[in-house]
Amino acid sequence: MLILYFKNAVPKDDYTLSIEFSNGRNVEFPFSNMLMQFRFSPLKDECVWKAVEVFPTHLEWNTGTFQVNLNIEEIVPIVKIKSEKGG
Repeated sequence: MLILYFKNAVPKDDYTLSIEFSNGRNVEFPFSNMLMQFRFSPLKDECVWKAVEVFPTHLEWNTGTFQVNLNIEEIVPIVKIKSEKGG
Protein backbone atom coordinates (compact mmCIF):
# COMPACT_ATOMS: atom_id res chain seq x y z
CA MET A 1 0.00 0.00 0.00
CA LEU A 2 1.35 3.38 -1.03
CA ILE A 3 1.29 6.03 1.67
CA LEU A 4 0.60 9.51 0.32
CA TYR A 5 1.70 12.78 1.82
CA PHE A 6 1.03 16.37 0.90
CA LYS A 7 4.07 17.81 -0.87
CA ASN A 8 2.69 21.22 -1.87
CA ALA A 9 -0.56 23.16 -2.04
CA VAL A 10 -1.19 26.38 -3.94
CA PRO A 11 -4.44 28.30 -3.30
CA LYS A 12 -5.80 29.91 -6.47
CA ASP A 13 -8.01 32.99 -6.81
CA ASP A 14 -11.07 30.90 -7.76
CA TYR A 15 -10.86 28.88 -4.50
CA THR A 16 -9.30 25.92 -6.24
CA LEU A 17 -6.48 24.26 -4.36
CA SER A 18 -3.69 22.94 -6.57
CA ILE A 19 -2.30 19.99 -4.59
CA GLU A 20 0.85 17.99 -5.22
CA PHE A 21 1.18 14.62 -3.49
CA SER A 22 4.34 12.72 -2.59
CA ASN A 23 3.79 10.31 -5.49
CA GLY A 24 4.09 13.23 -7.94
CA ARG A 25 0.38 13.40 -8.72
CA ASN A 26 -1.12 16.88 -9.06
CA VAL A 27 -4.79 17.53 -8.42
CA GLU A 28 -6.91 20.64 -8.86
CA PHE A 29 -9.32 20.48 -5.93
CA PRO A 30 -12.35 22.83 -6.07
CA PHE A 31 -12.83 24.20 -2.57
CA SER A 32 -15.61 26.77 -3.10
CA ASN A 33 -18.46 24.43 -2.04
CA MET A 34 -16.63 23.56 1.17
CA LEU A 35 -16.59 27.25 2.18
CA MET A 36 -20.29 26.93 3.06
CA GLN A 37 -19.39 24.67 5.99
CA PHE A 38 -18.78 26.54 9.24
CA ARG A 39 -15.52 24.68 9.71
CA PHE A 40 -14.05 26.23 6.55
CA SER A 41 -15.76 29.64 6.76
CA PRO A 42 -12.58 31.60 7.70
CA LEU A 43 -11.18 30.67 4.29
CA LYS A 44 -13.71 32.99 2.61
CA ASP A 45 -11.25 35.77 3.51
CA GLU A 46 -8.78 35.81 0.62
CA CYS A 47 -5.84 36.66 2.91
CA VAL A 48 -6.60 33.63 5.06
CA TRP A 49 -7.14 31.39 2.02
CA LYS A 50 -3.75 32.34 0.57
CA ALA A 51 -1.95 31.58 3.88
CA VAL A 52 -2.09 27.78 3.67
CA GLU A 53 0.71 25.86 5.37
CA VAL A 54 1.60 22.41 4.07
CA PHE A 55 2.44 19.53 6.40
CA PRO A 56 2.89 15.90 5.31
CA THR A 57 -0.45 14.76 6.76
CA HIS A 58 -2.56 17.93 6.70
CA LEU A 59 -3.05 21.44 5.35
CA GLU A 60 -3.43 24.22 7.90
CA TRP A 61 -4.64 27.82 7.92
CA ASN A 62 -3.79 29.77 11.10
CA THR A 63 -4.51 33.40 10.23
CA GLY A 64 -8.32 33.50 10.45
CA THR A 65 -10.77 33.72 13.31
CA PHE A 66 -9.92 30.11 14.19
CA GLN A 67 -7.50 27.47 12.92
CA VAL A 68 -8.63 25.38 9.94
CA ASN A 69 -7.18 21.93 9.18
CA LEU A 70 -7.75 19.59 6.27
CA ASN A 71 -6.36 16.11 6.90
CA ILE A 72 -5.04 14.00 4.06
CA GLU A 73 -7.46 11.20 5.07
CA GLU A 74 -10.32 13.53 4.14
CA ILE A 75 -9.10 14.45 0.69
CA VAL A 76 -7.47 11.28 -0.67
CA PRO A 77 -10.78 9.33 -0.94
CA ILE A 78 -12.35 12.25 -2.85
CA VAL A 79 -9.38 12.43 -5.19
CA LYS A 80 -9.46 8.66 -5.78
CA ILE A 81 -13.19 8.79 -6.58
CA LYS A 82 -12.60 11.58 -9.10
CA SER A 83 -9.70 9.74 -10.71
CA GLU A 84 -11.76 6.57 -11.09
CA LYS A 85 -14.36 8.61 -12.97
CA GLY A 86 -11.66 9.88 -15.31
CA GLY A 87 -11.02 13.25 -13.60
